[in-house]
Amino acid sequence: MPHDFYVVLNPIAGRGSATLAWDVVRGELERAGMRYELARTRVSGDGARLAEAAARDGWSAVLAVGGDGTVHDVANGLMRAAADGKPSVPMGIVAVGSGNDFAGLAGVPRDPAEAVRRAMAATPRAVDVGRVGQEWFTNGVGVGLDARVAIEANRNRRFRGMGIYLWALTKVLRRYRPAHIRVEMDDLEPIDRPLTMVTVGNGGRHGGGFWICPDASIDDGLLDVCVCDALSTPRILRFLPKIIRGTHVGESCVHMHRARRVRITSDEGLPVHADGEILFEDAHELVLEIHPRRLTLLA
Repeated sequence: MPHDFYVVLNPIAGRGSATLAWDVVRGELERAGMRYELARTRVSGDGARLAEAAARDGWSAVLAVGGDGTVHDVANGLMRAAADGKPSVPMGIVAVGSGNDFAGLAGVPRDPAEAVRRAMAATPRAVDVGRVGQEWFTNGVGVGLDARVAIEANRNRRFRGMGIYLWALTKVLRRYRPAHIRVEMDDLEPIDRPLTMVTVGNGGRHGGGFWICPDASIDDGLLDVCVCDALSTPRILRFLPKIIRGTHVGESCVHMHRARRVRITSDEGLPVHADGEILFEDAHELVLEIHPRRLTLLA
């Protein structure tokens, strides 16, 4: 169990819910006699920088208070600080964002007081973490339609949770056209044709409630890959409820695979997100790998 916490708080997460949750978190830390220090993020990348510095400075754990973006940033900082091949400094999570996908998969309670108590009492748990280029990801990487939706969603925060993504989807579908993409996975036969989307999941739930890779596990040492053939807009709309429920697996247009390494290429510029954070709007080549049991969680 940790003996101190460096707290990375995103004050705008959940439209301000993180700031309200801080009073609860602080109260629990103080009641437990836990040493802590608070740092608030201000701009993109702050969470990674702060978490990396905390790990290098000897803090026994870092607590991410925010949404999926905050968790993504803190995990990146902790992984940058970890020696090659070694597990990270433990990360606790108080999930107060709009989606909280990874926190839910990790079993983090939604109640902030219960979440911080769980983090203080938990035995450190080693889970998998993925890497695409120089970026680490906890939950997954999306290429194509879901990445374009994530880009649109990040431009508007009037809604919360799945509402953001459904609103963004309606805007994107007005002009979306599937790109020709090549997907290579370990020693499997490559997929090379127009595709609506490719999702590479460490976890199963994405976008605030879409079970795109429903059988994925964050500690099985593998990436789950969901490849969806090119679909018309009407078919995408009919398909959407199945993705929300995770019942799309087995459809003729869906191809599910598992791999340790995935290479994605296209002559067309591809939109790409990692854990909902936009990495690229016009990528031509991506190499993704799983790093088993490198990320340490307190959950």
